[in-house]
Amino acid sequence: MAFHESDHSIHVAHRFKVAGAGPQVEAELACAVASLASVSHPHILPVEGTVAGIAGSVWVITPYSGNHDGLVTLASLAQAKGGRLTPPEADRAMIQLLEATGDAHEAGCHHGPVSADEVLIDRRGSLAVELYGFRRRLTGLSARPAAEVARDELRSIVEIGYTLITGLSAEEPRIEASRLFPRLDRRWDQWFADGLDPLGGFNSADEAMGALPSHRRELEGRGSPVQTVIRRIQDALRPA
Repeated sequence: MAFHESDHSIHVAHRFKVAGAGPQVEAELACAVASLASVSHPHILPVEGTVAGIAGSVWVITPYSGNHDGLVTLASLAQAKGGRLTPPEADRAMIQLLEATGDAHEAGCHHGPVSADEVLIDRRGSLAVELYGFRRRLTGLSARPAAEVARDELRSIVEIGYTLITGLSAEEPRIEASRLFPRLDRRWDQWFADGLDPLGGFNSADEAMGALPSHRRELEGRGSPVQTVIRRIQDALRPA
């Protein structure tokens, strides 16, 4: 944490130093830092500035998003709530992460797999991915096609969603979420199955967002009155 004496604000200072020395290494570090400013989105933690350090290191300054107890990550929030979030809370988290990822991918920037420890939560409950795309830039961009990197990133977000709802890892063998929680909307099972398919997965953030149970319910809610009544009867007849 860093305190700005002029405006009495609190920030987070991240210090980075790559292995080796020389102009080329410093240039690679500078390029990675510059990439942080390539995407601006409400759910991507902004970079407020950079400061050159000693021996080729650099400080990256970001806002302090935590509270009086410290920084809050999506992982620590779930742990504090007993290991899982409610479906509406998980749905909101998925929407925010997918919105951020979609804008970043359209701008030609990819983060790669996202972990819940990299997602910060501010005092208003808004999510932000920390240092989006920086690790991938710093370690060198792989030769893999951008579409594959994007699918891996989206798959990691679906994994986060599964863990948030069930409290379990999304690794195989995976239990259907509705088997663990019978009252859960079974559309989640299909969303997890599609998004975690090792041979497929979602191709875009828009596709993943459109398949979310909340989005599908919204579309179905626009149907005819007769269809609405039929759905309500079907929901009432489902076993508890």
